[in-house]
Amino acid sequence: MKLHSEQIRAIVSLLSDCSPDIADRLRQKLYDLGEKATREIHSACAEDSRAHREVSRVLRQFREPSLDMRFRNLTRDQHGDITLEEGVFALARFGYPDLDESAYKTRLGYMAFELAPRIAPDDHPIRIIRTLNHYLFDEQGFHASTHYDPDDTYFNRVIDRKRGWPITLSAIYLILAQRLELPISGVALPKHYIVKYIHKDQHIYIDPHNRGQILTANECADLIGEKISDDLFSKASNCFTLFRMMNNLRYTYLNLDDPNRAEKLEHLMHILQPDI
Repeated sequence: MKLHSEQIRAIVSLLSDCSPDIADRLRQKLYDLGEKATREIHSACAEDSRAHREVSRVLRQFREPSLDMRFRNLTRDQHGDITLEEGVFALARFGYPDLDESAYKTRLGYMAFELAPRIAPDDHPIRIIRTLNHYLFDEQGFHASTHYDPDDTYFNRVIDRKRGWPITLSAIYLILAQRLELPISGVALPKHYIVKYIHKDQHIYIDPHNRGQILTANECADLIGEKISDDLFSKASNCFTLFRMMNNLRYTYLNLDDPNRAEKLEHLMHILQPDI
């Protein structure tokens, strides 16, 4: 896309003096404009200026592997499943191409570090669940979202704002459980994603979107307003969980009248799960 000199000056001016949130959106806009247009803007910036640094961050993204390649190269285990943590950060790159993943992984690591001494191997599952709930929802302040906001799906923004959809708050629960080696897995109920703690033959259902409320199977059915067959309570794969997150985000962009982003997401979903 060819930019006029007035447009270039306006973008440089905005980047020179704007809030971090506006800067994030401008960098995304530059990325959408493409490398050629971004280089034109870069050449118009004074060296060592804030605008120069912001545009340089975008240019670095053009040198990194594409999102297509990132999704194709997601690590798969012997069953063909992915690592959920790797998957959610790959998706976050769709909305935030210059995301510093290591900073957020460090934050997750610190959360697990704080939780570890509070959980003993012989603790009863209910006590472990209550410990997780107290830490996430009382101390950290994670809470439910009911808005059509893409940032409630992007994992970095969920961590920043402590707000998310059922599936993204469940992903926080699942990733911390994995780091702590706890037997917690996802359950992809219709219209509402939850998690379950597996203890011997007992399955304890947990709703992270409602501050970790513990549910029976009947209460799960009441939650979504329909009967649930036993197979729907089975463990959801990480690959399916990420696919569902992406589909939620696709619908969010359609509701926000952004069909281009919705179409790009559909393309990435096909890369992730070609058979769906």
